[in-house]
Amino acid sequence: MTLTELFARQTRADWGWIALLLSAALLSSVTFACVTPFAAFAVLAAATMNPGRAFAVTAAIWLVNQALGFLALGYPFDALTLGWGAAIGVAALAATEAARRVLAPAVRAPWRIAAGFVAAFVAYEGALIVAALTLGGIANFAPGIVGRLALSDLCWLIGVGILRHGLFRLGAIRRPVPLAVRT
Repeated sequence: MTLTELFARQTRADWGWIALLLSAALLSSVTFACVTPFAAFAVLAAATMNPGRAFAVTAAIWLVNQALGFLALGYPFDALTLGWGAAIGVAALAATEAARRVLAPAVRAPWRIAAGFVAAFVAYEGALIVAALTLGGIANFAPGIVGRLALSDLCWLIGVGILRHGLFRLGAIRRPVPLAVRT
């Protein structure tokens, strides 16, 4: 399936949700540069879109982050930076897949989003740790640093989730797959 086919049946409300995710990603990238909350965005995409769209939106979020970094924030155009950029992209897609698998209906409803977040965060950080073994920077994965990143990602997940719910209530976006946890 092509990217065009993935997005061919999008309604205005669907595009509103995608625009919200991309805007939040842009805001997080501008605000925090290297610590975009990819695990949070992976859960949000996996919980609200079919797999193809979730992966495409995650890839678009990564692309926005990288374009901003190289074009506006002055990331150096060298092998190490390109390697880390690629590693972040792979890690973001791994987080989306981990969230997608955990968000499956077999998981009890009250724990879906929480379990999806844990799975996405572990997959994302795990992939980056593997990259750090080759690219360097393993010291950036100290428990205190990872804990602060987990809290930041969790705050982004909750914040964008609340914003999404508000926009849904206003009719600006539709909710084909509920993000809110049901009992």
